[in-house]
Parts: sequence; structure tokens; C-alpha cells
Amino acid sequence: MNQVMQLVEIPLPEPISWWPLSAGWYVVLIGICLVLGLLIARKRRRWVANRYRRVAYRELQTLTLDNASGMNQILRQAVLNGNSSIVLNHTGTAWYQLITSSSEQPILSESQLNLLEQLNYQPAQSVAKQLSQTDFVTLKELCLRWVKEHHFEHES
Repeated sequence: MNQVMQLVEIPLPEPISWWPLSAGWYVVLIGICLVLGLLIARKRRRWVANRYRRVAYRELQTLTLDNASGMNQILRQAVLNGNSSIVLNHTGTAWYQLITSSSEQPILSESQLNLLEQLNYQPAQSVAKQLSQTDFVTLKELCLRWVKEHHFEHES
């Protein structure tokens, strides 16, 4: 008789289960949950803090040449909502310095900001006479870019 045929298969033990976990794994899971919770809280805080950006961006997108005078007010509202420590009595050069200091590179020139201030006090009929469609589109795109890219010191 063949000796190989007489061999009996040895019974193997049950595979080791992952559950219950050891104490070290519970510490790792709690640490992961804490880090995820902190990341979610930080992301939500940023999202809530940047609500004014989304509002200003939507308002700027809806503007047409007929109501172009609203661009300056939207920028001022964005500055006020983005940094509550700023008093919005700035005009002219002070307003230009405030806008340029809040972005890494100057987006709007001083003449463009002066034009926005002038449009602020113009009736809708004379805005179309002062501002061509291409100038309006350029100004609107620059304002949209500023709303997206500006930052204040308190933001993290």
C-alpha cells in the first residue's frame, strides 16, 4: 500500500478574527475620527466665512450694462462683509489702496476704480453713454476676479 494514501490531513485552526479589536486599534480609530472632525469643522468654517464671496459673485454675474452702477456697491459690500474691522468711508486713493492691498497682485487699476465710483452716482441712461459694452465686460470680469482672489489678514 502507498504510504502517501495513508496520510491524514491535519485540521487547521479557525482564522483569526479582526473583531474584537485590540486597544491600540481603538486609539487609532478615535484619532482618525478626531482628525476628520477637525478637518470638516475647518472646511465648514471657511465655507461659512466665504459666503459673502459667493453672494457678491452671483450679484456681479447678474449685472448688465443698464445696472453697471451697482458694481462699486457690490465691491464695497464684499469688503464690509469680508473684514468687519474696515470702515467704508474710503474713496479715491484710499479706496484703491484698500482694494490693492487685499490681493497679491493689483487686479483693478486706480482709473478703473475711479470709473466704478463715478458710475455709482450716474443714472442708468448716462452709464451706457460713458461705458462701452467691451469696457463693461472687462470691468465686470476684473471685479469677479477680485471677488474670487482677494483675502484679508484675518482669513485662514
